[in-house]
Amino acid sequence: MEFRAIKESDFESCAKSLIETFSEEPWNERWTLQQAFERIDELMASRMSRGFVVIENNEAVGMCVGRIMTYMDFKELWVDEFSINPKVQGQGMGSKLIEYVKTEIAKENVNNMALTTERGYPAVKFYEKNGFKVKDSIIFMHN
Repeated sequence: MEFRAIKESDFESCAKSLIETFSEEPWNERWTLQQAFERIDELMASRMSRGFVVIENNEAVGMCVGRIMTYMDFKELWVDEFSINPKVQGQGMGSKLIEYVKTEIAKENVNNMALTTERGYPAVKFYEKNGFKVKDSIIFMHN
């Protein structure tokens, strides 16, 4: 098991893992390989993008992709995509990836991570177990 920064050559493997992860309950999403690849490629296109992968047998089985965002007195990694392939879920891989990401972003004086997830999904308990908290003052809006 290798934890490291994502490379462009990992995008296809990450896309395949994303498809496997989100095709399962409770998401039941139907991504194509092209859609998943484009999402990762787009998320990694900014100079402030940061991506991290878990590699097993030369394949990505986990990823965390986001952007460093600057605020008045702090910086945080806004996580746009986090996934652990179902074939390795339940082995502590997600928690290890979060710890790895925290260590890596701290090298850039980034000490916070933020993300959104669906209320009532298993991911909420996972993130809470890993130190994330619901911020009641935030309202998610979309059009």
